[in-house]
Amino acid sequence: RIYLPPSTPLPATMPPPSSNKKKSKKDKKDRKHRKEGGGGHRGSGIDALVESGNEHIALDRVEEGLADLRKAHQLAPDSADAAEAYGMALAEYGDGATAVMILKRAAMLRPNEGYEKFMYLGQLIEDGVAAATCTRQGLNVIEFQAAHGDEDASERMGGACCALAEQLMATTDDVREVADECDALLRRAAECDPRSAEPLQVMASLRAAQGRTEEALEALRQSIAQWRGARDAQDEEDNEFLGEYDVSFEFRFETAKLLLELDTSTDEAIDVLEELLEERDDVVDVWHLLALANHGCCAFDKALEHLDHAEELLRRRGGDEMAEADMAELRAAIVDSKGKWNEEGLGEDRGEEEEEEEEDDDES
Repeated sequence: RIYLPPSTPLPATMPPPSSNKKKSKKDKKDRKHRKEGGGGHRGSGIDALVESGNEHIALDRVEEGLADLRKAHQLAPDSADAAEAYGMALAEYGDGATAVMILKRAAMLRPNEGYEKFMYLGQLIEDGVAAATCTRQGLNVIEFQAAHGDEDASERMGGACCALAEQLMATTDDVREVADECDALLRRAAECDPRSAEPLQVMASLRAAQGRTEEALEALRQSIAQWRGARDAQDEEDNEFLGEYDVSFEFRFETAKLLLELDTSTDEAIDVLEELLEERDDVVDVWHLLALANHGCCAFDKALEHLDHAEELLRRRGGDEMAEADMAELRAAIVDSKGKWNEEGLGEDRGEEEEEEEEDDDES
């Protein structure tokens, strides 16, 4: 039996994802438009601070950016622009509880514009019902934008529909109660942005929760084909983004988790996780999940090696009792499985297979 750890947030070293897709140029324009068009501080020093803060953050000067945005909000607590910019920056790079407080203030100051703050609140608020209410309001704002000629609103609407479906699934005790609404949201998301892999992956989660495993795996494989195919097409057209995916690191991590839950083979999950390691080798959860995947395919030595990496990274960050307990349980399971495997005389055959795989990798 494969040991599956509980679903946990990604480590604190990574900023919480604001979306499963990259921010588009249109999203950046929206911020600029709101800055120029609202809040009652046009042309003031507040605008300059907000612009400076956003520029710092765009150039990875996060501390300087947060300082400028904090100052703007302190100087003009009634500025919706300053509150939105500071709250969203905190959501990405700062304290979540403070981000919620500032974003709620921004929502009070400007309740019918600026969908992003509502989407952030939907992710950050712990109360599931309140979080879904925020996401619905964000969706309402996007619908208003679409009705008034915003050509890019459909892409945002797809992401918002997926986010709401995920929240509904996460907060219900019986998925049957929300299945029809989730299905409708995901169909709408796919219609809004046919190129997006996100509706299919969320559909896989929904079907898995419904116990419809074969349909779930089929939807997941379609999603994977979508984001892998999009990268291949992009590579042919634009060398600037060579090798990049349209879906985020976090999105692909969830893909791997679903593959381990749904697929009888661990090969594809391992491929996804090893790609993630090539991008970032400092994420505890990736090493942890890779150890789990290798345990599932009886590569016990590899599993233990990956688990060693996960535990070492966790120690460097001060530890986490729940994560440490999960890893200890996984280590015990791997050691136990390896012992039984060797007792049955299968260890030697597996060792030869691993050596052949390593030779094939060296040749390729």
